[in-house]
Parts: sequence; structure tokens; C-alpha cells
Amino acid sequence: PREPTSTSTTPSSEMELDDELHRGERAFADRTHPNRPTHRPMSIVGEAERRLQKMEAMSNDPGFAAIKMVLLAMREQEKRLRSPLSYDPMSEDPRTRPLEEKQRNRETSVIDDEVARYREAQQRHREARQRRDGIERMVEHAREAASRGDGLGATAAGRNFLHNFLEPLSRAIEKEQAEIRKKVPGADRTNYGPFMLMLNPDKLAVITLHAVISQLMMGDDRVKFSGDNGQVGKSKFVRVVERLGEAVQAEVNLSRLKQRGKVRPKDPSERERRFREETAGVRDLAEDAGDVDEFLAKPHLTDRFAKVSAKSLSKLTTVRSVAKFARRALNDSDWGMTARVKLGSVLAKLLVETAKIEVPDPESGELEIKPAFEHHYEYVNRQQRYGMVSWHPAFFDYIEHEDMRHAQMSLVRYMPMVTPPRPWSRFDQGGYLCSETFVMRGNYTRLGPSWGQIMALLGEQKRSDSDGECASYQPVLDALNVLGKTPWVVNERTVDVMQKVWDDGGGIAGVPPRRTVDEPVWPDPGYRLRRDDHALHATAQISREDKREYVNAKVRVKRENRELHSQRCDFLIKLKVAQEMRDEEKIFFPHNIDFRGRAYTMHAHLNHIGSDVCRGALLFQEARPLGENGLDWLYVQAANLYAAGGVDKLPLDERREWMKTRLDRIKASARDPLCADDANCAFWLEAENPWQCLATFIEIAAAVDSGDPASYACRLPVHQDGSCNGLQHYAALGRDIGGGEQVNLTPRDSPGDVYTGVANVLKRMVAEDAADASDPETAATAAALAPHIDRKLVKQTVMTSVYGVTHVGARQQIQSRLRERGAIEDESLRYRTANYASRRTLDALSNLFVNAREVMSWLGECARVVSKGGKPVQWTTPMGLPVVQPYKAPSRKVVRTIVQSFVLQYDSEGSAIQKQKQKSAFPPNFIHSVDSAHMMKTALACQRRDIAFAGVHDSFWTHARDVDAMNEVI
Repeated sequence: PREPTSTSTTPSSEMELDDELHRGERAFADRTHPNRPTHRPMSIVGEAERRLQKMEAMSNDPGFAAIKMVLLAMREQEKRLRSPLSYDPMSEDPRTRPLEEKQRNRETSVIDDEVARYREAQQRHREARQRRDGIERMVEHAREAASRGDGLGATAAGRNFLHNFLEPLSRAIEKEQAEIRKKVPGADRTNYGPFMLMLNPDKLAVITLHAVISQLMMGDDRVKFSGDNGQVGKSKFVRVVERLGEAVQAEVNLSRLKQRGKVRPKDPSERERRFREETAGVRDLAEDAGDVDEFLAKPHLTDRFAKVSAKSLSKLTTVRSVAKFARRALNDSDWGMTARVKLGSVLAKLLVETAKIEVPDPESGELEIKPAFEHHYEYVNRQQRYGMVSWHPAFFDYIEHEDMRHAQMSLVRYMPMVTPPRPWSRFDQGGYLCSETFVMRGNYTRLGPSWGQIMALLGEQKRSDSDGECASYQPVLDALNVLGKTPWVVNERTVDVMQKVWDDGGGIAGVPPRRTVDEPVWPDPGYRLRRDDHALHATAQISREDKREYVNAKVRVKRENRELHSQRCDFLIKLKVAQEMRDEEKIFFPHNIDFRGRAYTMHAHLNHIGSDVCRGALLFQEARPLGENGLDWLYVQAANLYAAGGVDKLPLDERREWMKTRLDRIKASARDPLCADDANCAFWLEAENPWQCLATFIEIAAAVDSGDPASYACRLPVHQDGSCNGLQHYAALGRDIGGGEQVNLTPRDSPGDVYTGVANVLKRMVAEDAADASDPETAATAAALAPHIDRKLVKQTVMTSVYGVTHVGARQQIQSRLRERGAIEDESLRYRTANYASRRTLDALSNLFVNAREVMSWLGECARVVSKGGKPVQWTTPMGLPVVQPYKAPSRKVVRTIVQSFVLQYDSEGSAIQKQKQKSAFPPNFIHSVDSAHMMKTALACQRRDIAFAGVHDSFWTHARDVDAMNEVI
């Protein structure tokens, strides 16, 4: 290879590169080092100023910085090797040309192998670091606030929040630990005491804050009280303490796992020597990068465990005996539900007692100190009493102006990967590099799936191992590996626009507004004349109707503000992850499945299965030329995503032409999406899926402007969506010609729209009811509903009807749609209207899909017969996956803690099945499993044909040029 023309000097040998790496590590580890690269760029990095700033931010983590530096070096070398300017022209001699090609390929392969090894090291380091980041960030903010002396009433609400809650809670935990060591008698101390001493007070305080507040932020929608829709800020006490106990147990187990590795030396010179040895010759760092304390020495856990003392340990008198007890306790990673709950209860109790906030008095305006959290009891249906934990109503106001910081402090457990996921080889081996997870998700047991499901997977695995063959569900694992190996990148253009929209106040394109909804003003009193003692007196009085209207408006505004707050936090976490991953060359999404076989990404906050914001922020990493039909598919995609005015229901040719006639508006939107001077720039904002639509507009504009669209390399995924797949499967199973026509299983010129069909039937039925004078109440309700009937109103109910939606569920869905569009302001009338609409919508569905109902009934009858014998319904999917329905009556156990007594429910192998649930859930679960099998078979077939593939249940994605090929596979 010819030397590249560059003004920078590049290490010419492995030894020089090694020395450069060592100098970089020393510089980032020692701020006083004479070779610290503050004034000169490191030659191996490239784009020195920008890269140096990024590494400067990572200077507290030399291991991560070193890995990044080597990756950048490898990337620079890779670019040079693949550049035609780096080589002399190939010889025309047929004898030497193959040797030259082989040499070039070998050099490129070596670089690719090096990059892969260091990326694995980077991924291991990243996974280990993710868990500690949230804790360290919270502690850092708290320490900053303490050092400045910030207290209640300061303007930085986020710092006050941490400082005022964390410090008192930490002191209370420290006091409790001291009493445990002194063997002071106390309720349940013999049960939770040894476990409470396994972590220091600061870490326990941070875990407590995070677990409790996270649970309250999610709310508890499993129990709905009268007039309460499971709002955030309130949760059952048992769920709070369960989550808290599990979090502490997980942290202790993680610390135990960390200590299996070597403890890093405290001496910087010794640390440097080991680092030099481990990276000599630019060797692999993967083995050691999994240790989050790679370059930082920390005290061994034995020092902490040596302090364990409680009544149950009264015979342990030496450090060695106490440490031995601790190690024996840690050999079992599961402490048991009782121990976790009792530990969680005492930590939650200390938080309730110590956490305070300042609340202005409604009359005087003076600040009063109030408990931030409250433990109380509430009744369900006037029969069951539940212990509840809730935060003070002013809690939202206290943190409202710190949305960004609050979102940044959220502990993101899983993130996209920077290297391909570990291939699934067994049901319990695959996914993330450092985390041992099941291929099947769930919350039925501590491990996730139900015990019956685990036994089915384990039994099949043992059978296959003994026979020396693959498990029957190996195709499922293969499909998950295909999905996980698809590389992605962050769409920087759309993410920059998202950031700009948020910075400008939000409120457009699905970005939540930063401002809260103003609360209603107390109504002005009216005056009423009253005769007394032969005189008229004017008395100021607020009417009952005005009071009711004010109360209803205030409740509505509070609900809207709570929903907005949750939306802000969700959006900001997604934006934060996108910004963090935007500089990565490739990112990957490891997948797992639920018990029915449906595939999901293992991380929650940025993936293609998410909202329009998530999908608009992602592109395929590989760019492929559009080819002959690729641009046409981009136009079709734009029409499908725009969707306004029913353009997505036109024949394909008409959709393309509709978008082509608006090419000027497409280009204007792509050029400057937020330009206020040109109305064409806002074209993308009219779309039902604005961010995906904007991403498509950008690609269309770039392809057209290139002058040769067929050669334009495009990364945008193009979707092929199913037409209500649940009904498609029922129609196919029942050989239902009429139903198949409604869901596009038969050829036709324009696509059928089952939702519009149901809406039209519903309109006719409602019109008949409105004209029926014999039932004036129903007629009035029908008249109120009639103006609001359209496909959007019934879409969710139609989609879920084949999955067993009940009348109550359908009513809630339609009520939500009416509320979203501001229809029927009176809440009671809206409820009655939604109740009526849900009943008539299900009637309309029964008239349209008779065969589907018959198939559903037959499946339900099969489940009834099976469950009658006391067995759960089981079946094997077309992909060979054994499925066991997890619905059992949970075992119950009364646990008494220092705060309250409550009943724990948990899955047990000996529990009786829920017969009604087994019957009602089988038809939708079976259809889901068949639908998932279709997606997985498509993924495997696409891999064999070298077609990039991503799946979102019934929506299949690929490059624009490969859509026709994928459709043949489907």
C-alpha cells in the first residue's frame, strides 16, 4: 500500500501504535501527566478536536477511553485500506493480480477482526457501566448540592430533590444499621438485619429512592379504585416493597459477581504496568472490560460483610466467622420473598419518615414542611383494603421544571448494543454479552416465564441434548438471531430536528409540550337577594353547578398534567439514548420473546418497535442502491405514513402519483423542516406519523436531487404492514371468503379497509337507533355518538376483538378516543356513549366476521375441555416452540412487617389453574403464536436471500430496493 497523503503522522508499526495507546491511557488516568494531550491531537484518532473533547468527558474512565481510542485507530486504518488512493494500481499481469487481491483482502480482514474484538470489549464495558451510571449520577448531584449548602427553597429543584431526600434517608439507614450491629431489639430485625448490612447506607438510600419513585411514576394499573384510573404517584405498598427488595438483592448479587474478578491494584504505576501487559501488541481487552471497576480499585465486599451482626448471628464472634456466614448467604442468589419484602418494608418506612418537601400554604402562602410520601389504606369495591404508598400532590410541582434532569437520572437497564448480540444457542444463553437472561420474557416468576413454561423449555432442551440434535424450537432462536444481527444507526437529521422542537417548547409532531396546562380559576361568586327583617340583602354565593364545573375541570387538568409529565419523561429518555448512540458506527437490538413467541427488543427506550419518534430516529446501517423500483416504494411509504385524508387507502399507483405531485413540498420539508417563512416546509407536520414521514421526505429529496435515483444508496427501512393480521388468520383458518376479502386475502384493485367497513356498518346501526322513538334514552345516546363515528374510533376495538377484547375493554378504548379528540365534554355522557358504542361495535363485528367468531368459539371450547381436567392449555407453534399458558390461581401468603400486614401472591407449580382465563385467553394467544411464526419464517427466508429484515409483529421492514423480493417471501 502507498502511504496516505496526510499532514498527521501515523504510527508505522505495531510497537509505535502500542506506545501511543499507552501514552493515551496514562494521559487520561493522570491529569498532571506531561504527555496529557491537551494541546496536540493524538495522531491515531483523527478529527482530533472533536474526538478529544469526547474522550475528555470520559477521562474518569480510562478503560473506556482506551478502548475508544483503539477503535478509532482501527477505523482510520480501515478507511485507508479501503481507499483506492492507498494502493498502487493493480497489475494487469494475470499471474500477480490474484495475489494482490488476496493481500488486500487479508489486510482488510485483519482490521475487521481487530475492530470486532475491541467492539466486544466496548460492549462488555458499556453493559457493566450502565447499571452504575444512574446511582453515581444521583450521588454526584447530591454531593454537589451538599457542598454548596443548597437546601429547601433553592431554584434547582432537581438538586434539592436529591439532597433533601438522599441525605436524611442515608442517615436514617446508617442509624438502623448501627442498631442492628448493637443487637438492639426491633420488629423483624432478625429477618432483615443481615441483608441490610450488606450494602453501605448511601447505596441503599439511592436504591430506595430509585425503586420507590420509579414504581410511583409507573403507577399501579392493576387495582383501580372508584374514579381512579391507576394514576401515577400512587401504588400498592406490596408492589413498592417487592420492587425495592428485589433491587437491593440484585445489587448485592451484582457486587458478588464483580468480586469474582481480580481486584485492581490501587498503585497507579502498578495499574499502568498491568494495562501495558494486557494491551501489548494491541491485544484484545474483552476479557477484562466486563469489570466496571477495570481501572479503579474498590474495597472488597468482605470488609463490609465483616460488620454483619444481628440476633441470629449472636454466636459469630470473629470477623472470619461473620465473613463465612456472608459468603454462605451469598451462594444462594435468591433470599426468598419474605426476606425481600421485610427488607423493602423497613427501607420504605424510613423513606416515608425522612423525605420532606416544602409546600405553600393555600391561604397564607407561607412554606410548610410536609411529608413527601404517605402510607395509607384504600378500599376496592368496599370489600378489600389495600395498603398504598403515594406522594404528596405537590410532588409534581416540585420536580416539574426539572424534566430533563429527571429523565437523565433515570436508570436505563438495557441499551442498544454496539456489537452483534450473543447468538441464542439455548433458551437461557444469548442476548447481551454480560447478562444471563431467558429467551422468554414475563413476570410470572422470579425468572420471568411461568414454571410450567420453564419446565417445557428445559425438558425439550434436555431431550435434544441427549439425542444429540437441535431443540424443536431452534428455528425460533435462529430467527431471533437474524433480527438481532440487523445493524442500525441513529438518523442524525431527524434527531437534530427533535432536539430543536423540544428546545423551542415542544407541542408539535408528537413531542410533548414543556408547559403544563394552567389550572382553572375559582369561579366568581354570584349574588343572591334574600329578604330579612323587612329588607333585601345581597349574599355572595357560588352556585352548585359552578362548583361542580370547577372541580371537574381541575381534575381534568391534573390528569392532563400527569399524563404530560409521563410523556415528557418518556420522550426525553428516548432522545437521550438517541443522542448517546448517534456517533456509533453500528447499533444492534437484541430480541427475545413472550410465552406466545412474539418477538420484542430487550431494551425499551429506542427501538423500531416503539413510537413514531423512535422509528423516525432510526435507519438501517447498510445503504443499498434504490434500483429500478426503490424510489416508487419510497413514495408509497410516504403516502402510507402521511395517511391524512385517506391517501394510504388509495391503490399503489395513485399513492405514488399523489406524492409525486407534491414533490416541491417534500423537498421544502426535507430542506428546512421548521422554516416558518414557507408553508411547504410544514407539509410533514400534517402527517399522522410525522417523524417517519420526515425521514422518508429527506430520502426522497436526496434521491431525486442526486440525478440518478436508481444508484442512490438509501438506508431508510420501508414497511409492508398487514391488514388486521388477527382477522386474516381467523379468515384463513375458517376458509372465510367474505372475511378474507375484507382483510386483503384475495386479489383486488384497491386495498380493503376493514376498519372503514366496520365504521360504515356502525353508522347504519346507530342511525337506526337514533330514529327509534320507542327508546328515547338510547336514541339520545346514539345521536350524541353519530357525529364522531369514523375508522379511528373503532380501529383499536376491531384490532383487539379477535384477541378477546371484552365489552369493558372496548368501552375504555372508545372512551379514550372520544377524550383524545375532545368530544362530548360531559364525562357521564361520554361514559354512556362509549358504553353504547362498544356494544354496537362488537355487534357490527359479529355481523361481518361470522366464521371468525365460530373459529374463536371452537378454540375456546377446546381450552374448556383441557382446563376441565385441571391442566393448562399447551400447544406447539409452527416454529416448534412449546407454549404453556401461565394462568394459575396464585398462591397466597400472609406477611407481617413493621409497617403493615399484607397478602403476597406468587406463582407456584402446585397452584390450581384459572379455568376461565385459560379458556378466554387461548384463542388470542394461539393467533398471536401463529402470527409470530409467520414473521419468523419470513425473517429466516429473507436471510437466505440476503435481504435485510426487521419485524414489528405484523409489519415487515426492508430496504426500498428489496421490497418486491420480500413480498415474494411473504
